[in-house]
Amino acid sequence: MNTLEWHRLDPDSEKLLDGWLTLSTESADTSGYTPPPCPVDLVGSVRFAPPDTELEDWVVCRDGAVVGALRLALPAAAPVVRVDQLLVHPNHRRRGIGRALHERALERAAHHNRSVLSTTLSAALPDGPPVDETPAAFATAMGAVPSEKGAGIHQWLDLSEHDPLAAGIPPVPAGYRLVTWGTVTPDEYALTVSTLEQSLGGEQRSDGEVETSYARRFERMRIGRGRRAYHTGVLHEPSGQLIGYTSISKTTGNPEHALQGMTVVHVEHRGHGLGRIIKLANLELARRHEPRLRFLETTNAEDNAAMIAVNEALGFRPHDRWVVWNRTC
Repeated sequence: MNTLEWHRLDPDSEKLLDGWLTLSTESADTSGYTPPPCPVDLVGSVRFAPPDTELEDWVVCRDGAVVGALRLALPAAAPVVRVDQLLVHPNHRRRGIGRALHERALERAAHHNRSVLSTTLSAALPDGPPVDETPAAFATAMGAVPSEKGAGIHQWLDLSEHDPLAAGIPPVPAGYRLVTWGTVTPDEYALTVSTLEQSLGGEQRSDGEVETSYARRFERMRIGRGRRAYHTGVLHEPSGQLIGYTSISKTTGNPEHALQGMTVVHVEHRGHGLGRIIKLANLELARRHEPRLRFLETTNAEDNAAMIAVNEALGFRPHDRWVVWNRTC
């Protein structure tokens, strides 16, 4: 077997980046609703990491061609190395490259003094479509086991089959008012958006400077990846405070697809149907600016039954479970 050559993926190395983009595209599973990878988003993901996370991207070459890739995410102040990408080109599988990528992940985990390798894999739902079981089989062979915690329900909405806006948007309850914004959060909401997201609408944290910077760093990543977003928030008029918001974002290269992201309402203001109202209002906002939009996907923790039920009422259908797998290093 020819020797494998390892390289850190440098976004300024045109040859390696082009090879990685080709690998990512030709290895992608675009069955069902899943869109092909967006090149602008992929290149941006190499340059711009999520907040509080360091990324390491590796490619492995044979005879000068990129045949495998590994992305490791290192969350701050955590013992975990998350494997966000482990790819082998379809023409080079079953030749030990996957195991070599796994060994490199273990080596880098040791280098960073991390004790756990973690990844998220798809699993079939009882009434859902079949999923590719190869990744789970590989994880098992590498010594990983599925966690009992951290499972999410992945849902899709096809607007050509069901339009949740057909019946209109329910009226906003007395004492509340909707506001909207685009990709960048207005200064007057940045602190509250950060605290709502990180607390999931629970108790607010007091370190305001850190919280505000979280929102801005997330926006920096989103803009760096060429993504745009639409937000609808809800103000509590007596206090003037933003007490909830929702987000839809999308990549540059897939006009029919978007991601239904965070939806959160502060715990003291739940029970008024505000989550459903802001989701519908935000969908209307997004469709106004994205007329080709057809597919929305979202994921919620399996124990978040309330939000899953809201999504199902809007027409989202469960597709698969996202399960966290762990391996002790």
